[in-house]
Amino acid sequence: MNLRLIISALLLFGAGIQTYAQKVDTTFYDADWKDTDRANHSFYRIMSNTDDGKFSVTDYFKTGEVQMTGTFKSLSPEVKDGEFVWYHQNGKKQTVTFYQNNATISTKSWDEEGVEIINVPPEFPGGMQALYTYIGSNFRYPKGLTPKPIGKINLSFVIDTDGSITDIVIVESVHQLLDAEAVKVLQRGPKWKPGTQNGRPVRVKYNIPFSMK
Repeated sequence: MNLRLIISALLLFGAGIQTYAQKVDTTFYDADWKDTDRANHSFYRIMSNTDDGKFSVTDYFKTGEVQMTGTFKSLSPEVKDGEFVWYHQNGKKQTVTFYQNNATISTKSWDEEGVEIINVPPEFPGGMQALYTYIGSNFRYPKGLTPKPIGKINLSFVIDTDGSITDIVIVESVHQLLDAEAVKVLQRGPKWKPGTQNGRPVRVKYNIPFSMK
């Protein structure tokens, strides 16, 4: 085999590796965002792997306009991380939200004419640092649980319009006893300042991790 053929073979091999590393998948969804086939879809999602191991996702309306862009650290369970942008079908931005490990850091919304809708995310009394201080001070490790399990409990819950916590769901489990204690800590906590949209309180879904070390 001459040098030119060797170089050509190496280039083709390298292109194959790059294609594999940047795998692209398409998923189709119905109007309720449930999996469906191409013939019955209302939305579709194109996903690719990023160089840092995350998942870059772009959702589209059936007609081809971009509906959402964002990056997930994990897909099962879904863990949003970074900037997510939703769009109206006319192409104008609808919502921009920044996430850190599924926790909402900031969010802004606009109507179809581009006028900003004033949204305020819910807030634990004293802010996020106060929340983590509260968790660290009130989480009680069950006695007799040896060896101590390690990992991360990921909890999803809803902050209601009065600031109370409802609909707690364990998204990621470490141990049944630790999961139960994490739920109790949230339930015993003070009420949050509720999130608002256009000045009116709204129910907001929230996620928070409990790290077991």
